[in-house]
Amino acid sequence: MIQEHVLRKKAFDVLRDLGLFHLLDAEVLRTMLMECTPVQWKKADTIDYRIGTQYCYIIVSGRLKVTQVDPNTGRSIALFLLKEGDIYDLFSLLDEKEHITFPIALDPVVTLRIPVKRMREWMYEYPKFNEMFLPYLGEKMRELESFSESIIFHDTLTRISNLILKHVLPKEALKEDDYYPVRLINNLSHESISELIGSVRSVVSTQMHKLKEEEIIVSKRGHLAVKNLEKLIKKSDLFKDHSMKKE
Repeated sequence: MIQEHVLRKKAFDVLRDLGLFHLLDAEVLRTMLMECTPVQWKKADTIDYRIGTQYCYIIVSGRLKVTQVDPNTGRSIALFLLKEGDIYDLFSLLDEKEHITFPIALDPVVTLRIPVKRMREWMYEYPKFNEMFLPYLGEKMRELESFSESIIFHDTLTRISNLILKHVLPKEALKEDDYYPVRLINNLSHESISELIGSVRSVVSTQMHKLKEEEIIVSKRGHLAVKNLEKLIKKSDLFKDHSMKKE
């Protein structure tokens, strides 16, 4: 377990440059972090969704997959893939109602816990925090909108291509063979990828194999990278939407 003072120092270093917190003065951010309680989850932990009605969790490190599960079929979809700087549970923070989702830690996750009531008070006490909250909320709403549109309008290959492109770092090509690194989803299982695009593992595995055969993506030491960015774009809705506009 990370000692509390070390964790808060790490949290300060991480959060001061991220959306919800980057406008805050250093002393204000330190004051806010001192009100929080460190909470850590192990990899593969499934967190009780009911915690979201009482507390908000600011993610300092690690990834949290927020899923919904069909009780009849057991099939699941991932609504969000939360990373450092994100908040769980945003929905319960907004309306104080129970939000039935199943958060799963994809890594060891380090968080800072703050009561929902207190985070709401932060919005009144710290105008700069409030100023950044609406853009953050808008970002999450757009993610849901994009997810629903993709499921309705795009085939699985297009959805996978869109997902990879969303997380590729085109300006940071690896020196070795000029591969482009992929962040956040770089080492996810095909099961997790299928949840993120609303598909099933077997179909995702087939399409990922095709992308590898076409030398568009590669798996280097268990981590996903893009070998041919131009070809990947042509598989995505970015290329298709552009082609339709030209017609």
